[in-house]
Amino acid sequence: MEEKSKISLDENISTLIKKLKKTYEKEETTKIIEERASICSNLAVLYSKKGNLEDSQKFFLESIQEYKKLNDDFKLASTKGALGSLYIQMGKYKLAKSYTEEAHEYWTNSMHLNERLACLQNFGIIFLKLNEEVKASDYVLEAMKMAMQLQDEDQFAQSIHILLNYYENKKRYDMLLELKKKALEFWEQMNLEERQFKTLIDLGVISQVLEGFDDAVRYFKKAFNIGYNSGNIEQMYLAEGFLAETFLNKKDIEKAKYPYLQAFKLAIYLNLNGKHQNDVNLMRLALLSLGYTTEELLKEAEEAIKEVNKEKK
Repeated sequence: MEEKSKISLDENISTLIKKLKKTYEKEETTKIIEERASICSNLAVLYSKKGNLEDSQKFFLESIQEYKKLNDDFKLASTKGALGSLYIQMGKYKLAKSYTEEAHEYWTNSMHLNERLACLQNFGIIFLKLNEEVKASDYVLEAMKMAMQLQDEDQFAQSIHILLNYYENKKRYDMLLELKKKALEFWEQMNLEERQFKTLIDLGVISQVLEGFDDAVRYFKKAFNIGYNSGNIEQMYLAEGFLAETFLNKKDIEKAKYPYLQAFKLAIYLNLNGKHQNDVNLMRLALLSLGYTTEELLKEAEEAIKEVNKEKK
């Protein structure tokens, strides 16, 4: 499949190169310049997909020269923004900054909000690479705010992940916690339960790292409630397991027993298709270490299966 894709790219490039050569044989009218600029831009994209970044850069620059002849500010901004993204890929961050600034200047004075947002995201990446964390944060936060205004969950997630990845690599858990809180607010505003659940689990895990165990308990309980209200057994199992682990980390063995037992029962429920045996084994081992006997766990397992069969009827 990959080989076919490569052949298709090569064929498209070859066709466009032939068309490009023909434009130089004709009289240079506005129409011809537009065609040449478009071909160069398409070639740049195709070479980028192929991984030939130097060739991609060459054709983006040629495309810019052609659009300059036409005084087409819209196409210039689009191409400069794309070239800025390419320079990020190439690790040429000063050039990326320069072209992104030129594109951003145009988008700031237009109604093209998605393009402006893309520039803000790129600024975030560029300034992090240039070790200018404060500037990067400002741009990413602005991108997040714009995504919230647009009610665009994907753009919001894409924006916030720029900083999340950076702080995760730096092990800056305090900053990760604050960003995850902002994310949770947006997911709640958008009523996106799947994203809420994942973010609550992340918040709980980060809180544990920062030894905020009471906060972790609160986040995991909220995550469990989302699973419970939607009837999602896997989410309930996951939240109960994390909750039990938190109580253990708090050295509160007695409080850890109940969520571990519930997680054990949920794992049995999930294992009816035979795909969660490892989860059952893990919960059983945890409960044995907490003082439960094998006989007690067999009884609990039988009761869990009875409950499942009742629900099926």
